Amino acid sequence: MLVNFTFKNFRSFRDEMTLSMEAASIQELSGAVVKSCDEELLPVAVMYGANSSGKSNVLKALKAMRDVLLNSVKLNPKDKLDAEPFCLDLTSAEEPTSFEIQFTLTGSKFRYGFDYTANEILAEWLYEKRVGEREFELFLRSGNEFKISKTRFAEGNGKQDATPSNRLFVSLVAQLNGKLSQSILDWFSSIEYISGMDGKEYAGKTLRTIVYKESGGDDIMNLLSQTQLGFDALEVSMKIEDENSVDSKTIHRIYNSDGNVVGTSKFPTDKMESEGTKKMIEIAGPLVDAILSGKILVVDELDAKLHPFLTRKIIGLFMDSGINRNGAQLIFATHDTNLLNLQYLRRDQIWFTEKDKTDSTELYSLVEFRDDAGNKVRNDRNIEKDYINGRYGAIPFMS
Repeated sequence: MLVNFTFKNFRSFRDEMTLSMEAASIQELSGAVVKSCDEELLPVAVMYGANSSGKSNVLKALKAMRDVLLNSVKLNPKDKLDAEPFCLDLTSAEEPTSFEIQFTLTGSKFRYGFDYTANEILAEWLYEKRVGEREFELFLRSGNEFKISKTRFAEGNGKQDATPSNRLFVSLVAQLNGKLSQSILDWFSSIEYISGMDGKEYAGKTLRTIVYKESGGDDIMNLLSQTQLGFDALEVSMKIEDENSVDSKTIHRIYNSDGNVVGTSKFPTDKMESEGTKKMIEIAGPLVDAILSGKILVVDELDAKLHPFLTRKIIGLFMDSGINRNGAQLIFATHDTNLLNLQYLRRDQIWFTEKDKTDSTELYSLVEFRDDAGNKVRNDRNIEKDYINGRYGAIPFMS
């Protein structure tokens, strides 16, 4: 599970910021807290902020770290790395971007990170902390210099000279059959980023899961029936000439003049259903897959096109330990203030983004927030009302 994510000099973020999934010592919704490797972790985190405040960039930073690592294996020695530093001052564009992530895996907590520019990896590090032990350095890289543990990271010994300056060491060792390194890459592969505005990228996967009766297919259909989207059933078919092309129809009841059901009719989903219904069908696959597989689902604009009750339903799937039994986590950005209610989310799950006077984004959580008198936010406050009234910042100011 994700413990925390620290990043610096990425897009609208100039300074170092941390998104933490560590549970604070507060009482609300304590049953949703998940214990992993002696860490008490949160299954959900939500970003609020004005348009262009940088909340989407928090999610994109996590995606960027994943992509740089997973794509490292494809790079030739002279290829450029995908870097997007802060560009609204005179120096940051020439400075490195830094990513560090802490996560639990196979009974240990790992801390992995790297500093890089478009041309090279400047630093890279990996630490492990087993339960009851201190944190142990597995390897430390600074430029072309490597310090590697002979016992705890033996799979990396002798491979440093084969590492190009633009290649991440963990990626190279994994390619050379390093078991721990491969398990780290597999963990990063469990981070799935999707856009809540455009479901075309994952709609086909959802429908293919149903038509091929793969794991999770029945769960998808069960979720759709629970959301009561106005149709009785969903019929999914595959085009014979193209296995990757699937189609769906919604089945609706036909009534007579007395209001009695006299039959059913099928309608093409893409032509006849609302945008919200189509989105719920599209996103059902990634939601179910994340919960069944214990993945980290990152969604930008989760609430787009959805009724607030549907968004609340999705959050409830991750917050319910009886449903979310594999440590799945949901991290998303939204403008839906209906969720700012301590019946649905804890104070440590609510995050805000706001730009300072130099247009650099700051990230802070509700549980960390202090008013002008230095007081914390109490759990009996009307969070939604306070936010709309500007008490916590992170709202647009219009002349």
